[in-house]
Amino acid sequence: MVAYAKAPSRAPFLRLLPGARPCHLLVTQTPVKTSYFTDRSGVEQHALQSLLAFEQQETIGRMAVFPDIHYCSERSIPVGVAFATTDVFYPLVTGKDMGCGVAYLRIPRRDVLRPFEKGKHYRALEREVHAMTDEGLGGGNHFLSLEASEEYLYVLVHTGSRNLGIYMYQQNRALLQQHNPGQDWLPRELATPAYVNEYERVLAYAASRRQAFVSKTYDFLLRNQYVAAGTPVYADSCHNLLEFHPHQVIHRKGSTQLAAEREVVIPLSMSRGSLIVKPNRWDPSLEHALWSCSHGAGRVLSRTDTLKHWHSLKRAEKDAYRQRFPELLNRQGDFESSILQEFDFAYKDATALLATQPFLICCDQTQPLVTVKFTGV
Repeated sequence: MVAYAKAPSRAPFLRLLPGARPCHLLVTQTPVKTSYFTDRSGVEQHALQSLLAFEQQETIGRMAVFPDIHYCSERSIPVGVAFATTDVFYPLVTGKDMGCGVAYLRIPRRDVLRPFEKGKHYRALEREVHAMTDEGLGGGNHFLSLEASEEYLYVLVHTGSRNLGIYMYQQNRALLQQHNPGQDWLPRELATPAYVNEYERVLAYAASRRQAFVSKTYDFLLRNQYVAAGTPVYADSCHNLLEFHPHQVIHRKGSTQLAAEREVVIPLSMSRGSLIVKPNRWDPSLEHALWSCSHGAGRVLSRTDTLKHWHSLKRAEKDAYRQRFPELLNRQGDFESSILQEFDFAYKDATALLATQPFLICCDQTQPLVTVKFTGV
């Protein structure tokens, strides 16, 4: 059995009173302060415009832009960016799902007893996932999956803080209204120890939810004799957070936090699996990346263009996807648009992803076996 942490208690929110250059040719840096770990000319114009407007603010320090950058209407900065500040912080920049991340449970092949039978157990697994927490995985690109590489079986989950994150987002909006109305930043002195503790409680809650999902999925695999009891390895990462340091605040909006030798997951697409990577701590460009990396492959087609591409495919090509993912078909034998938007043709390939982030070491690459999505409540 895999132990998992209890969700932190929901204590009342504490009221606050006023009070080097890159070393790799693929990494470019503007004369201002932004390092692009992607082809700048390929950044969608709406995303680039909002990024440049944000960069011009005097309160913003260094910035890093990753291959999965895309426009976000929720706040002014796109998804797929990390940036630093010193005298202020931007409490709303990560949106309502602060603490969102991806965790894995890695099971050695020697402990795998047999392949997963979709026809027999997919619906049972889906029902269990629905019941694993009161708040569900969430919609959009959140998922729980079984994926495999040559040496391991992985249980992966992508989800965040759900209702507790929404709660703190609302509290942060109230703080802005109280202390800096009309702006989207707060003075650093408002990030008191009490505030930081409350913020980290939200992050811990999100992490505990991910651990609960993979632990309960592992129990499901044990009960149904897909794996033998062993000592699987657990790893977790976060890509939507503020990281408070004594002299700066690192903001990560859809950019994964890296640390030392710790492995993190970069999902490629629902039909291509994931990369397991870790930072090369000796690569100088890691500092320009603010110890962050992309949290996904990055889209090459918008969601609208993805649907157009699907309709342009030949019948045999569509049937190949239907045969590969029969459990995701609706009653009419088709994929919902939300599923089509997550297939491989919508995303960049793994080679491009690693080429533009030279500070990453690829540890493993998986292929998807089973995916459960959209269990939001």
